[in-house]
Amino acid sequence: MDTQETNLPYDSRQIANHLITIANERGHTMSIMRLLKLAYMTHGWTLAIFDEPLVNDYVQAWKYGPVIPIIYYTFRPHGVYNLPKVSIPKEPQTSKEICELMGVVFTLYEDLSDGQLTQLTHLPRGPWHRMYKPGELGIVIPNELISEHFKSKYERSKT
Repeated sequence: MDTQETNLPYDSRQIANHLITIANERGHTMSIMRLLKLAYMTHGWTLAIFDEPLVNDYVQAWKYGPVIPIIYYTFRPHGVYNLPKVSIPKEPQTSKEICELMGVVFTLYEDLSDGQLTQLTHLPRGPWHRMYKPGELGIVIPNELISEHFKSKYERSKT
């Protein structure tokens, strides 16, 4: 994949919309929990592969895992299951490389339940685990921690 054509970072809602499109094309529905986990994981894999953030928003350590707040607050009012895409002003074209990566990430995790996705984001010594403090709100998970975690996964996948 060529990082010159990715046009990173994107609006998080745009990435969420694209993940919903992938789910719909593959006959899946998208829950808010799944959307939050897949957006986080796609961001993580982008940091690992392109060494740049996918989205222009931050990730926070919430009780049930890492969350990109704007995705939660934009999509949650539409329900918990079978989420629709939302309108985004001036939504730019998503690069071919990022679309391909989102498809690969979706494939990696599509057979896992929401609970299993949550377990993956709560791994000991993982970014969420290292930052989460019960009862504290607004704790940002630094991209450096997310990148380190997913780069480690990426390196292990190549062996």
